Amino acid sequence: MIKDSAAFKEVVLYPHKGFNVISGVSGSGKSVLMESILALFGFKDSNASLVECELSGINLEDYGILSDEGVTLSVIKKDKIKYFINNQSSSKKRIKDIFGSHLHYIHSNSTTELDNVLHLFDLIISKQDSAFASLLATYVESYRDFVCFRNELNKLKDDEKRINELKELISFEINQIESINPQIGEYERLLDLKKDLSKKEKMLEKISIAKATIDGFSQLISVMESIPDAPDYSDILREIDSIINDEEDRLLSIEVSDIESVLNRIELLSKLVYKYGSIQESLEHLTKKKQELEYYENISFNRQNLESKIETILTILQNQAKEMSGIRSKYLDFFIERVNYYCECLMLNKANITLYEKELGDDGLDVLEIKLGDSAISTLSSGEFNRLKLALLCISVECSNKNGIIILDEIDANLSGGESDGVAKVLSILSKSYQIFSISHQAHMPSFANHHYLVKKSDEKSEVILLDKEGRIYEIARMISGKTITNEAILFAREKLQHI
Repeated sequence: MIKDSAAFKEVVLYPHKGFNVISGVSGSGKSVLMESILALFGFKDSNASLVECELSGINLEDYGILSDEGVTLSVIKKDKIKYFINNQSSSKKRIKDIFGSHLHYIHSNSTTELDNVLHLFDLIISKQDSAFASLLATYVESYRDFVCFRNELNKLKDDEKRINELKELISFEINQIESINPQIGEYERLLDLKKDLSKKEKMLEKISIAKATIDGFSQLISVMESIPDAPDYSDILREIDSIINDEEDRLLSIEVSDIESVLNRIELLSKLVYKYGSIQESLEHLTKKKQELEYYENISFNRQNLESKIETILTILQNQAKEMSGIRSKYLDFFIERVNYYCECLMLNKANITLYEKELGDDGLDVLEIKLGDSAISTLSSGEFNRLKLALLCISVECSNKNGIIILDEIDANLSGGESDGVAKVLSILSKSYQIFSISHQAHMPSFANHHYLVKKSDEKSEVILLDKEGRIYEIARMISGKTITNEAILFAREKLQHI
């Protein structure tokens, strides 16, 4: 469902499985429709106030999302764009992380399929050779450890360059705290003492006045006791007298020979509290700095230990990488054969694929280079580039049981009839595993599609119509002959759709 986009006031679609083609005259809103679909998966910014869809046949339990009854994705655009999964707020990044592996968006600027050719090659080998799959998994894990050790060693070497300065700074902090030797609770106790000292003389003066007053009250109570049925206040008076005497004794017991030393101690402790937050936190910081100092004092030993570990793991990685290279060389001809099968279907030149050695990396010692004939990837036309990506996607489907969605933006633009026909046939094969959405301006793709949607503009807004067979015939005829539909175009369209 799409509401309030540049092209659509409101449109509700019920996309079918398989191969869905979208056509319409230029400016009707086809690209706007596609952008709305892509916005659901985080591949585009939303162009509508609301885009929402229901997904089925996808397991998202690894992401903590229950999907037995399907998943609802929503994108709402008001002051800013908000994303939701089953009405739970999400982020664009999380949406893309979750659904990125389920959606392939092929357009002129996408390079993902070509960036991951070696990974695709490894998937094909792993399907044929379980030992290679195990070797690759072990290598990837070992290389991850190697990177961690290497990063740690680089940090150690960097630390070594300024080791003396670091040790001096840490020692200064340790000495600063240890010289004060703070005790938990000491700061609060001294603050209370300071308060008591500052009010001692005034309080003793007030107590003296209060005691004189209490003495006067004793005569009043004596009179009250002689009055029949008068309340007895003697217990209250004795309690007040006891409290005042206790406070007087406490204040008289406060004797500080050197008040200045107390104030100095409070000042030292207050500096620690200001710097670290509390005495407790200053002591925790002291423990941490002692550990750091121990680390720096042992840094040479730690560096030698790490270098030994790295040397050992690097030897293992080199051996594993060479073994992987040998297996890759063994399966290279098979990979070339599968790529060229689809290149032929798509009317592309034969692919020349070579393996050559590089520095050790997370995928071993190999780089896989693809050319079409003698043409490097960087020199291909957009039509060749997109069809090559489509060929590699077909191979990816061959070696995995995954399903998902493929979105193609005018992949048959500027192609010859034969080339467009090849693309349509390949998409028809892919539609057995994927739900495909493709904008097309040529007649070949709609002829192979399971379902054909027409985007039609009227009264400044567009609508999307699912065409029946007759509607498909007339739309294909329009795509062939233009605005003025000829009988020859209709006959050709009928022939193209006779299988329906």
